[in-house]
Amino acid sequence: MKFSKEEREIVKAMVQYENRGWNLASVINHCRLLEKHGIGIVNADNADLVCLRKDLYPDYFGNRGKAYIDIFIDLMKKLIENGDFMCSGGFRSDPLVIGSVHSEWKKIGVIAVNSTETIILEGPFKGWYGADREEKYWMYDMWKNQLSSIDRFLYSNYYISEELKDLVKNNFKTDEEIRFAKQQLITWVSIGVSALLGVLGIIF
Repeated sequence: MKFSKEEREIVKAMVQYENRGWNLASVINHCRLLEKHGIGIVNADNADLVCLRKDLYPDYFGNRGKAYIDIFIDLMKKLIENGDFMCSGGFRSDPLVIGSVHSEWKKIGVIAVNSTETIILEGPFKGWYGADREEKYWMYDMWKNQLSSIDRFLYSNYYISEELKDLVKNNFKTDEEIRFAKQQLITWVSIGVSALLGVLGIIF
């Protein structure tokens, strides 16, 4: 299985923190995987709302390529279908906003984020605002169905397959690539030894 650069950082974090007793949402927050890509997932009222930071995504439907959240969801589906990512047990305590250092309910429909920002989930002023009261994130619900399909995998205990762990251990090289690299090394060593013997034969 081939992984992009973005997928590799997610998989590495999954493997590294598998036995810490965290769910995947906690791992993502700890490693700031969504935060550094300007993405937040607000979990409220049994629904997930994706938010994109406006300075990084000034025109989401412009020429910015595929959003990191799409990469994340597609990767999760691929790992789940392949049996490389499994979850068990009930839901653990949910991070309120995945992609933020700290968040908590301020009152009904209002979430305080990172002590200086506010998410309003209801009414005409619905949005994610910075300390200057300017809207900081676009709010989208277009990922609602995709996220609901992987929701329990975000918030439950999880396990990684041995095959995926081995892949990370070998820096994402497949068995075939490892065998090829070893064969190449043997070939070059053989050539070097032959050349050295040839030189020694001429000298002596």
